Parts: sequence; C-alpha cells; structure tokens
Amino acid sequence: MAFRRVTSRAGSVELSAEQALVLACLEAGLNDADTCESTGLDAQRLDEVVRDLRQLQVLHPPPEPEAAYEAPALAEPLVANDSELPEGIEPWSGEPLPEGTASSHDLSAPAAQHAPAEERAPGSTSSAPPHSKPPALDELNYRRIYETRFRDLPAGLRQDAALHCSGGPELYALCLDPAPEVIAALLDNTHFGLDHARVVALHHKTPAGLELLARRAQLLRDQHVQRRLMQNMQTPDNVLERVLRTRRLIDIYRLSIDRDLPERNRGKVRARLRPCFAHAEPDERAALIIKTEGRCLVGLSGCTFDGRTTQILCNQTIVSTLFIQNLARFPATPPALIHKLQRSPMVQRQPQLRMLLARHPNASGEGRR
Repeated sequence: MAFRRVTSRAGSVELSAEQALVLACLEAGLNDADTCESTGLDAQRLDEVVRDLRQLQVLHPPPEPEAAYEAPALAEPLVANDSELPEGIEPWSGEPLPEGTASSHDLSAPAAQHAPAEERAPGSTSSAPPHSKPPALDELNYRRIYETRFRDLPAGLRQDAALHCSGGPELYALCLDPAPEVIAALLDNTHFGLDHARVVALHHKTPAGLELLARRAQLLRDQHVQRRLMQNMQTPDNVLERVLRTRRLIDIYRLSIDRDLPERNRGKVRARLRPCFAHAEPDERAALIIKTEGRCLVGLSGCTFDGRTTQILCNQTIVSTLFIQNLARFPATPPALIHKLQRSPMVQRQPQLRMLLARHPNASGEGRR
C-alpha cells in the first residue's frame, strides 16, 4: 500500500528509531516489500508502525480515487459562469465554438513526416524533390530478414519468392540477393519500384545482375539509381557508359573527382571526360573551364580549344590567380588567350605570373620579352 507523505502540523513530534526508519523508507518511495526488507520488520509490524505514524499526523492515508471525468455532450452548449468573468466582460451568447484539435509542434512540416512509420514504405522517395537524398533504408533489418529466411534456400525457391513477393520488407530483403536470376525475377515483379532498384544498384555484386537492371530505361533514368551504380565496384563498363551518356560535361567532371566513387569507376569517368570534351559544344566547354577555374585542364591533356571556346574565354574577365596559373600550365592554351592574359592588370602587377605566361609555348615573342 502507498501513502501520501506530508509534514505534520501538530507541532514537534518525537519518533522512535523504528518509526523514523519506516518514515524515511516511505519518504524515499519504497513499497511495502522493500520497506520490510530495509527495516527488518514483518508486514504486520509495519502496518502497526504506519498506523501510529498516521495518528501522529505524519502520514495521511491515500486519497480516494477520483471519479472518471465525463465530457459534456457536444450537443449541449457550455454554460458560462457569469460570476467568474472579469468585471466589464459579458458572457458569450453566440453559437458554441468548434472543438479544437491537437496540432504538431512543427507546423511547417509536411503531413507525410507525421505519418506513422508503418504507413510509409521504407526508403520511399516518391514525394521528394529531384535533387534530394533518398531516405536511409533499414539495411540491417533487411539483411537480417534475408540471412534468416532466404539465404539458405535453393536459388529456384529464392527466384520464385522474388517473382511472387507482394512487397514489404521481404521484397527489400530479396534485393540483397547475389544471384542474377533472382534480380531478373525481381524486375518482373509488379511491386518492384524505384526504391527497390536503388537497393539493387548499390548492393548487388555481379555485373550480370546490374546489367539486367540497367536495361530498364525507366529505372536507369532515376538520378539515385545512376548515383548508386557509379558507387558500385561491380558495375560493368557498358553500364557506366550508358549512365554517362546523358550527363552534362560539368557533371562528368564532378564524378571524376568524387571521393565517394571507387577508384576504378573514377578512372573510367576520367577516361570518358576527354572524348566528351572533344565532342561537346563550345559553350559547354567554356562553361566547364570557367566554373572550375581551369582545374579540369589537368585531366584534359591532349585536348585543344576551338575558335568559339577561345573567343568566350577571351571575353571573360579573369581575376583569379589560380585560373591564370592553370591556363598558363595547359600546353594547348591558344596564343590569343595567352596574349590577353599577359595584358591583364593582375598579370602586370605580379612578376611570377608574367614569367609563367612568358614560358608558355604559345607565348608571342613580344610577350617573352
């Protein structure tokens, strides 16, 4: 039994050592069993001590349980107590106010964020903006489901499960299967979507399975699928070529220096950068050089500038020391651009830049002097 502990108002009360010990245990929130164990008293003696403490007005019995609150019927309007209103305030005599609803603390958050977890498919990004990151999947849970339910099954049974699975965590778990025939069955499943394709693109470890995934154009168009294929060590060269085919020149350069990609795939992208630069439009070439301040020229050895690209660069006001240094170190920088840089005020003020441009193979005789 529990008691509400209050301080006695009857004045100073002298307690015996036994009573003081029991009172300390009750004030500490111990129940009857713990109090008996702490004090060494049996249950009967404890009841007697507690009764004495109540008589001394040190402990009061627990309050009676309150009756359940009954909400008034919605049809009955609330009657205001006129006597409780501040002076000068008249009671409300109009229609009863509508019942309020609880609101979230984050009023600007979309409704999907407040939906229960079981109503949202893990990894769903159907409402996410194109450039947002997909939500993190519960990979450990899916891996556990695969290891406990599917890993030891024959390939034929796993393939049948992948074809007829109705969705949920089991379908995500089968996306972790290493067999290409299981991936082929997943692609034929009507419940297979972009979220599942992203899991396969990142975690599948055979080139054959990744090539089967890349054959579906509607899946390969997804930016997250492309990104995860680039991060996968086992992505075959033809799939990488297919991914890079639709990318802009600036995107290919960013992938070539992306540390999230394995070195093998970065090397493939760097090899792809040179032919893409050679076949790109002049405006796109100039935009790449300007946006990177010439850093991209390190990976463009053997490439040259056409007349339109040179004209765009000559019309650009270059105030970056790094940009001038990168152009001065690139062997194919055209003579017109070298001459324009030598006449710029920044180069005239810095002797080291003048010397660097003067040593360029395309520098004119006047510039060398």
